[in-house]
Amino acid sequence: MEAYFNELSCYPLCVSKENAKERAYKFASLLSTAKQERFNVVRCPDKGIADILLCEDYTVADLCYENIRGSKELLLLSMLRPPYYEPNSAEEESYIKSVFTTTVSDDTGETKDKEAYGLSAACLKKSIGLNFCSCQFLETQKEYTVIEDCKGNKTVHKILAFSLPEDFGTGFYMQWQVKTQPRNFLDCGIDPKKKCCNLSSDHHGNDKLKAFAKASLFPLPYIIRVVTSIEYTPHSETFVKNIQIKANRIEIVLKWTEEGLGMVVQTTARNELELRQIADELEKLFGNRR
Repeated sequence: MEAYFNELSCYPLCVSKENAKERAYKFASLLSTAKQERFNVVRCPDKGIADILLCEDYTVADLCYENIRGSKELLLLSMLRPPYYEPNSAEEESYIKSVFTTTVSDDTGETKDKEAYGLSAACLKKSIGLNFCSCQFLETQKEYTVIEDCKGNKTVHKILAFSLPEDFGTGFYMQWQVKTQPRNFLDCGIDPKKKCCNLSSDHHGNDKLKAFAKASLFPLPYIIRVVTSIEYTPHSETFVKNIQIKANRIEIVLKWTEEGLGMVVQTTARNELELRQIADELEKLFGNRR
């Protein structure tokens, strides 16, 4: 996968080469975590690291060539690659036709709307941005609003841009993965007619739960069985009530029933991401049912 460097995070510039080295090495730590998350390339401006300012007249390229090349310098040299857009690509054409802006803030609290180059590419490529940790705003902000203005027609994009390695452990990133990563769920291999439906013996509405499970849930290859019924959840606004991560189970509610009948299903999910993706699939399938 490819991420995109947010050139707006170069500012405010560092006041010394020592500060510049600290900023660059923090970014290298972010790159290391990004690589663990399978982002092997981070796209940057047309001239590459020679275009990425650390302080006045001092770039990432200058830093890498002035210092003995250790692991951090090698990450900066190997992962940061131009350009943001492949020449003559559909994404480049969209960028040329439009103006992309986002709101940024400095440590004084002053906010400004600025043209966004790297974040525009992250939007059009449906990826994420990576920032220098250059001010408090960039440390705390994880999601950015980018406005695409094409001859007066405006489109609002929500895009993630991270400054710290731990940002990859946030709910923001998990939700991004749920929406964007391929879905290859395991097939439980059980005949839908032979899947078990275990419900509380005294639960009112068991007939409705069983009928729904057999008709709608059991044909889904990633649903293994119904574990039990749950307490009523009247007026539920969602089909998925809760996710039991350690057990790989999902609590669901038939929100179209007056009582809010619900049950717990066992899935074939192999990790939290797959479990959340299955929950998302179920919400898409049944969340709008009335």
